[in-house]
Amino acid sequence: MFLALIISTGTLLTFNFILVDKGLRSLYLEMRQPGSIGGFFWDDIIKQGADPFTPKDYEAGSHEANQTFRLTIPLIAYALHLNVATLYMLQLLVGLVFLWTVVNIVNRILNDRVLTFYFLTGFTAIYAGANFYINYLGHVDVFPFCFMAFALYYRNPLLILLFSQLSFWCDERAIINSSFIGLWFLIPFVDQLQTTGKWNWKLISPTILILIFSGVLYLALRKWLELSFNLKIGHDNALSVKSFFWSLSIFGDKVTRGLEGMWLIIGAACLILWQARQLWKLFLFAGALSVTLLIALLVADGTRALSFGFIAFFIALKILHESIPSKQLKYLLIVSALVSLMLPISFP
Repeated sequence: MFLALIISTGTLLTFNFILVDKGLRSLYLEMRQPGSIGGFFWDDIIKQGADPFTPKDYEAGSHEANQTFRLTIPLIAYALHLNVATLYMLQLLVGLVFLWTVVNIVNRILNDRVLTFYFLTGFTAIYAGANFYINYLGHVDVFPFCFMAFALYYRNPLLILLFSQLSFWCDERAIINSSFIGLWFLIPFVDQLQTTGKWNWKLISPTILILIFSGVLYLALRKWLELSFNLKIGHDNALSVKSFFWSLSIFGDKVTRGLEGMWLIIGAACLILWQARQLWKLFLFAGALSVTLLIALLVADGTRALSFGFIAFFIALKILHESIPSKQLKYLLIVSALVSLMLPISFP
């Protein structure tokens, strides 16, 4: 993990040195005088944690307005008495825990530490794996990413419920992308259906039911908060339409910079499923990807929105590991890592 970080961090800091230098200098000023830098959200998180259930008068469609029901991190900051500096330090710590979890998930799939290293080098070169130190604006995306990874890694039903709830209350995009977690546990059922043509309902994992229950629970609690405390998010439909058509005008750029070279892994997995005529699995995988892509087109922060679908990498690796020789997979992972390392990271 640390060897991969040395390579990817060195490359990112080299290719983004102006952005990082300016950003970290601004973050330092924000630590000295919270709320003094426009477009930084650290102090907003801390203020929200101190008074989470009082409606705020933010402009519709703004990041601050969207934070209304994203309560996990503000409440953590309040419980731990964090300021801007310590909240950023906690983000760094959670980022390392997240990468440790990713390493364990990938090594469990590939059972090869060298291939895991190649994957992690590419993963930490894109926003999903590098946001915990390079995003100085206060989006704190690594928290929902980490909770989503925990929900996949730990198989205890209560832990899955806990971590899914924590991720949902970090960002609504975690709910949408929990479909990848559900698909992961649905794969044995789909494989059996593809092989025998029979519906073996016993292969449906209880985890899927827990995820569905967790989603319903989130929506119910959110509705209760809305009715009890008059909390709501002001949607700007005109802004969404404008963002969508703007995103279409730069579709290639917006999609590419979100996942960079890691698209090669997803693309190769889809190609294998098509060639093997595993159409059920392809339909479900492509469907989940399409929803994530649509959300990325509807919002301005497309890189962040695409990154919430990082669980797709694990599904793709599982497909590739079961379908192609280890040597071919090694070359694919090396090329995807090189492409990701050569492209400067972009966010939001």
